[in-house]
Amino acid sequence: MPNEPRDKSKCPTCGKRFRMDETDAPPFCCQRCRLIDLGRWLDEDIGLPFESDESPKTIDPDLTR
Repeated sequence: MPNEPRDKSKCPTCGKRFRMDETDAPPFCCQRCRLIDLGRWLDEDIGLPFESDESPKTIDPDLTR
């Protein structure tokens, strides 16, 4: 939006544009959006990228006796 000041941020949950100094829940626009995001993490709808370790597992023969 060409007329919006550059100091506004975009809420990662709802997309609303807001000023960071006007919220008590940065980087979200409000506590509601912060809790929605937390719920997504807890429900495992979102998460950090994960690379599984697919290397073959070896067993020490001395430990199996």
